[in-house]
Amino acid sequence: MGKISDIIGRIKKVKHIEIIAIAAVAAVVLAVYFCCVSCQNNDSPQAYAIPDDADYCTSIQLQLENAISKISGVGDAYVVINWDKSVATSFSGGVENPKATGAIVVCDGGNSTKVKLDVIYAVSTLLDLHPEKIIVYPKS
Repeated sequence: MGKISDIIGRIKKVKHIEIIAIAAVAAVVLAVYFCCVSCQNNDSPQAYAIPDDADYCTSIQLQLENAISKISGVGDAYVVINWDKSVATSFSGGVENPKATGAIVVCDGGNSTKVKLDVIYAVSTLLDLHPEKIIVYPKS
């Protein structure tokens, strides 16, 4: 019992113990909050299944379909990407991924001009394509 009473006596001597205790509790609460928020974030690009045997082109297509389908007004989306299959070797000796040369998107909201522009802008940004190389059609 002597050790416990000695520790309590030392704690009582610390000035502004209330502030230290509040800061410690706040740090624990924030750590738990941010841990839980990061674990529950299912909107990340990896939150859906990409087959293990998917190559680069298939993986990009699936990620693009997932991203486009989350744009307001789009609904279900299907993407076809035309790839430049000529493989180039980089200066470091590694093989570079193929470059997209065009894309077609078929989606539920393809009748809306706003949706078309949103989809074209998203695909253009993600694939580094000129907007005239992207066509959006309504889903039948």
